[in-house]
Amino acid sequence: MSTNTINKPENSLPYHIRGAFRGFETALARYLKTKNIPLSHFYILRLEWINEGYPQKHLADKAFMTESVASQVIKAMEKNGIVRRTQDPNDSRKKLVCLTPQGLELRQTIVLDGIGLSKAHSPNISKEDFATTMRVLTQVSKAFDIYNSEYTAEK
Repeated sequence: MSTNTINKPENSLPYHIRGAFRGFETALARYLKTKNIPLSHFYILRLEWINEGYPQKHLADKAFMTESVASQVIKAMEKNGIVRRTQDPNDSRKKLVCLTPQGLELRQTIVLDGIGLSKAHSPNISKEDFATTMRVLTQVSKAFDIYNSEYTAEK
């Protein structure tokens, strides 16, 4: 394989991952706009709908946000009446993020519609190809986590 071929973005896994993600994220943002929900709020809500009462730092990590960005997003969500922050009973230094009734209500609409959005915009992928894709993406993600943690440890 020539150097020219190797350097083409089309031959890069991250290039295709980003392209697929951007396509999905654009469709999701367009849908969420009809519900007056910013995309950044969705990433926090999605985690809270699975298991409510996460600490802010956990939400930031799982939503792939910095702690300061997540704090601003959560503050805006709190102002909009979607979540509330409470003191962690086990560690007074931590704040837990909990859904309000309004935040729980959004779950019903957005999750059900979101499932439809995912199905409507996904090509016919076999279960085997889906499983392989998930396995490969998990390996890529873990490899970058290790690389990034080693880089952070060096500093």
